[in-house]
Amino acid sequence: MAGFARLRGRCNCGITTYKPKMRRNIMRKFAKLCVCGVAAALVLASGCGKKQEEADQTTAEETTAVSGEVELGQYKGVELEKTDASLTDEEFQTAVDARLEANPDWIEVERPAQNGDTVNIDYVGMRDGEAFEGGTDQGYDLVLGSGSFIDGFEDGLIGAVKGQELSLELTFPDPYRNNPDLAGQPVVFDVTVNRVEEPRTPELNDAFVQRISDFDTVDAWETDLRSQLEEQKAQQAESQDDFNLYNAIMESSTFTGIDESVDAELNRLMEMNESLMALQGVTLEDYLAAYGLDQEVYETAWRSQAEYNVKMELMLKAVAEQENLEITDEIKQEVADMNGMEDYDSLVEAAGNESEAERLARNYAAMKFLKDNAVYK
Repeated sequence: MAGFARLRGRCNCGITTYKPKMRRNIMRKFAKLCVCGVAAALVLASGCGKKQEEADQTTAEETTAVSGEVELGQYKGVELEKTDASLTDEEFQTAVDARLEANPDWIEVERPAQNGDTVNIDYVGMRDGEAFEGGTDQGYDLVLGSGSFIDGFEDGLIGAVKGQELSLELTFPDPYRNNPDLAGQPVVFDVTVNRVEEPRTPELNDAFVQRISDFDTVDAWETDLRSQLEEQKAQQAESQDDFNLYNAIMESSTFTGIDESVDAELNRLMEMNESLMALQGVTLEDYLAAYGLDQEVYETAWRSQAEYNVKMELMLKAVAEQENLEITDEIKQEVADMNGMEDYDSLVEAAGNESEAERLARNYAAMKFLKDNAVYK
């Protein structure tokens, strides 16, 4: 919501808990982690979820060594249904509607505040009768129900009207990472409500387009949006085709002696995830609660990913060896590009071990070979 975007732009670290922001950051980090897991065959293992000094201390052998055997099934001429990459009118309209809803007009109303409204407030946080650092602001736009402030703050403003003054007696959570000195402390917030606004879905017109973009007309904006969506759909379709191909080959192959490697990969993935969470100041308990998961489901999901990664590594290595694939300069450069490196030498230096860079290039060559030899109906 646009109101929440304004709120986040003026976020006061003294009193906010960042619940929605934390969830979004977890989602983004989790998505990035999944990319690192699925693309472990192509991306430097030390590049995901570790601080640089920690990554520098991690050898290629520690992160990528895989043991086990694979008997390849059919891997050439695999027949697959091509994923439909066309953008439907319904999908396009859904995207337009989502952008309208995400950028509402905020209309001042003369009624008590409700969840979803934006209240513009002045507030002063008091502990033991004295204002505490970071607990004061004026003209702050707060979306009620966003979970941006500590528990009880937003609920205390439900039903408030313009001009009303309130005193909210609250207690900070414990622990409270934004300001540990306030953890578990009782406080009082003196709040003045300056106005109450409700969101209304705007009309799609030139004025709306100019407010949210660099375009002047609806036609120009829709043309650009359609182009973006078509590109996204094509990328998603290609990714799905790749997954279907690798999964089909994996299912037709036989893997033995991989349990130890799966356990090691599971530990690596979970450590990586927890490292990402730590960078956000999020505990595993926070993470599980945000997704509504328990520990068993969490570990089962990561074990499935770990098994996939190990099988993928063994499968690609076997294909490269069986086909005696050549690692060309072009392949080396493409792998360097994937890892954000200027050239292959930079990739070798970042890997800290030439064999790791060679592994990435070998795997990429095998992937290209498999894709070139697939048959799409």
